[in-house]
Amino acid sequence: MGTVILVGGALQADNQAVFAKILEHCGPRIGIFTTASSDPAQSWEVNAALFRAQGFDPQHIGITVENAPILAQDPAVLSQMESCSGFFFSGGDQRQITRALLGTPALALLERKFAEGAGVAGSSAGTAAMADPMIAGGQSLDTWLGEGETLSMQPGLGLVKNVQVDQHFLAWGRFGRLMRAVEQAGVGLGVGVDENTALVMPERGPWEVVGESCVVFLEHTRTGWQVSLLAQGDRYDPAQGEFQIHPSRSPIQAPDPELKNPVSTDIFAPYALLRTLTRLVQSAEQTTIGLSFRASPEDGFSASGVRVRFFKTSQTKGYRGSSTPRERFSVVRVGLALEAIRVQVEPEV
Repeated sequence: MGTVILVGGALQADNQAVFAKILEHCGPRIGIFTTASSDPAQSWEVNAALFRAQGFDPQHIGITVENAPILAQDPAVLSQMESCSGFFFSGGDQRQITRALLGTPALALLERKFAEGAGVAGSSAGTAAMADPMIAGGQSLDTWLGEGETLSMQPGLGLVKNVQVDQHFLAWGRFGRLMRAVEQAGVGLGVGVDENTALVMPERGPWEVVGESCVVFLEHTRTGWQVSLLAQGDRYDPAQGEFQIHPSRSPIQAPDPELKNPVSTDIFAPYALLRTLTRLVQSAEQTTIGLSFRASPEDGFSASGVRVRFFKTSQTKGYRGSSTPRERFSVVRVGLALEAIRVQVEPEV
């Protein structure tokens, strides 16, 4: 089997660490699918320039939803794919990818190449499509309230197995919907990849985090949920279920007794999860709370929402990087419990 590389979206041209991993595992002659884009031709121009600048020989696999009945079985397209050393799926709408490719000779060829060792990478929608089922849409709070833009799941490509996948993760506050997706898929692990960051998943050996931000691991067992936050160079061994923190970060041995953990009033806000976890492991406190709710002027400004309790367990560990403006933290196995709440807003007397 080849290696899967999940990029959380918003991949920047100067992220040489991620491009180096794609080049290593997918090779220079990379077939680029812009199937997910609303403007595949424009997406190809952007990605072709981006990959050429990083030393690739990109090939446009121009299959779209509209032309898939013809191109997804066209001998010329299949021959072009056969010549590729690996593949990359760009962003857009992951439903476009599966609508165009599921059940086609093109996907069968890609699966064979992958089985023979070709790497497959994706960014944003290209990452979402890797799982089966895949997350097709939904917002965290809506999903838990059961109204609005709730979780939608559809058949995916299935190159990532027994793991649920999400992207733009910290930037778009998606851990609520990933929890539900893990439950619905009946798996024990979800990974949420943040922007300009990648999770490199070889068939054997540990998975590695590469890039600017973090990857979140959500583990679901019979005893509940645990959440971990991994940064550049950290690894996860799926065979052993163990996290391996990069030696550039040291264990937090002495929590700061002065550091308090205020309640987050919007735990699904951009990077709220990151701030909450890193403050908790730096503090002497054992728990912290995050809220998310939607208020209505009706019924005296009542609000429906969720309360998330984060708590240290016997396995919780925090790690701190060097003291720089871009200091990186890693967090291992903080307990997590989420419940529905109702809030009543009253005027101050």
